[in-house]
Amino acid sequence: MTRRFSAPLLSLLIALVMLGVTSSPALTSFNDNPVIISTEGRQDGLDVDCSGYTFEDLFEYDFALFELEILDDWATGDMFANAWVNGSNSPIVRDNLDGLFEGLPGGDNEWISTDERDAIRGIGPKCIADMETRLGMREGIPHSGGVDWNDFEFVEDGIALDEVNLVPEGHPDSRSCINIGAANDCQEVPTSTTDDMEISLFVADGEANNVRWDQLPNSGVSNFTLAMNISNMSNAALVVTFPVLQGLRIYDFRVTDNQPESGETCDNIGEPSFAYLPDGALRVTQLVDFDRTQWDLVCNMFMDFTTKEPETNDVPAWTELAPDNGTVIPTSGAGTWRFAVADSGNAWASDENGWSLQCEFADAGWSVSTNVLGDFFITQPEGATQTSATCTPVDPLGAMDENDSRTWTFGTLYTATGTVDEDGKNARLTITSTGLVNEFLFSARALQNGQMGGAGDAVAVASEPTMTAVSLQSIRPGAFTFTVSAEASNMLLHEAILSLGLTKPNSPPSVSVAVNFDGLNATWDESQLKFEMYGLVSDPDLEAVTMSLTICGADYQGFTIDGINWVVEVSTAICLANGLTTYDVLITAVDESGASTQLAVGIPSPIVEDAAPVMPPADEDGALPSISLIATLSMLGAALLVQRRRPE
Repeated sequence: MTRRFSAPLLSLLIALVMLGVTSSPALTSFNDNPVIISTEGRQDGLDVDCSGYTFEDLFEYDFALFELEILDDWATGDMFANAWVNGSNSPIVRDNLDGLFEGLPGGDNEWISTDERDAIRGIGPKCIADMETRLGMREGIPHSGGVDWNDFEFVEDGIALDEVNLVPEGHPDSRSCINIGAANDCQEVPTSTTDDMEISLFVADGEANNVRWDQLPNSGVSNFTLAMNISNMSNAALVVTFPVLQGLRIYDFRVTDNQPESGETCDNIGEPSFAYLPDGALRVTQLVDFDRTQWDLVCNMFMDFTTKEPETNDVPAWTELAPDNGTVIPTSGAGTWRFAVADSGNAWASDENGWSLQCEFADAGWSVSTNVLGDFFITQPEGATQTSATCTPVDPLGAMDENDSRTWTFGTLYTATGTVDEDGKNARLTITSTGLVNEFLFSARALQNGQMGGAGDAVAVASEPTMTAVSLQSIRPGAFTFTVSAEASNMLLHEAILSLGLTKPNSPPSVSVAVNFDGLNATWDESQLKFEMYGLVSDPDLEAVTMSLTICGADYQGFTIDGINWVVEVSTAICLANGLTTYDVLITAVDESGASTQLAVGIPSPIVEDAAPVMPPADEDGALPSISLIATLSMLGAALLVQRRRPE
């Protein structure tokens, strides 16, 4: 079976493999690979061997970002990595990490604890130092193989680890650790917990770097190839930033695979994107979307770089997709705002060697930049409202057409204030135009932790302040923001997140009791020692609701809630034990935020019928008595009275 090595940051969570901080040697394993933890072999008394693991063995992430900065010596670097785990993937990670503690107190017990978390933080760098990075970089002619995948290696002293929400604080299922030797403040949650989490690797405080390799003899001036094994890296981005080097460019890219019998290939891996930072440094971004179920598929990526000027070098040229002269590019005020996503912005100009956007602003403090994904941003200084800029596409060798520049206007489009209605159903935004354009269409939706509020209508904003109502449907009590957009002629589409510090108030749940066929609030059973009630309950904020009631001074919790329907069967034994004959109840409904509603319900005493039934006289011919239709209906009604009824 082909050996798979962990990617740069990917080794980060492999650190989790060494989990047992123990005073005696321990041996655990994952996928048949041993992880040895020993008190011998190092000055600090703790030795860890994490060879043979990959990040993907342990960690099912939703997205991972790996950022590597090559330092000026071309022999060391700073690696930053962040991996996000959401929803259904987070229990898998927690269970994998807990399983690594098998044989140790509190380990592999389907609970992940703060003690285990602290062990991960403390011993992680030792484990990562043993891992292979799957990265290689060599000077010379381009190649597609023969790479020493561990050319790059991690520096233990430079590694720092952290996590967010591995053991969620204040989780409703949290408990004190029950294993022997647990810390006094140890808390643990079930590994089935679905709360989102993050894990990060970065440079330790006081250290200059956390990764190193064999220095390139010519410090990047000669041709060199960066290679990486990207097998089983699902939904990840690798961003590499090189030192400033005149004319450095990427001129070729390819992906090879091992051509397994399954017929799977690496053809879906797209080419990298690149951009030049304001100081001239080259930044390359490679996106990877790999099917993690294809363990027999091995993908190797190769990027070729050079500083050699091409024999012919055409200057970048605008495309028909680029903004015209005089285009307005709106912002939401001082700060940094995205004004074009990578796919659209990169299509504004073309050049076989790539290009970057260079803008000369009429006023100081303004600048354009790109992020790791290639999105375009404008930075607006405090106190400034608008400016103009002359922008030109420039290639890596500095070639540009100075006669084909375009002038755009950047500036604040509007100011906004907001309030929330007392009932919490709507927010009211007041939008005031700054005059950047004569008129624009504005729309907004509430946003809270990824949950969108109800959609609304766009409103036209001109010279006068304009108010618009924004639905808070599906938004829970607490703080929220807005996702807003604006469009106008000769203006780029404006999209932004707007925060006004607004909070949605909590509204209490509503509860009602249904009546039975006899118009009563409860239906007694045949023993007349218990009764059944049912009704409706809902929360305007869509929070979960719990219900309870009191009867004859005692509390009762036995409600069954299905959607908005509830039903409860109540025993009157406590009433009889205390000689009470009044069975009225007080129902309480409480939502997740603690708001409650109470409803007093009168319960009729059970009906006791002692009179014997009166039979009608026999017919004249001596036949059996006949039962009239009215009597039949009366008997049916009596039967219905004692029958339990439940909501449809």
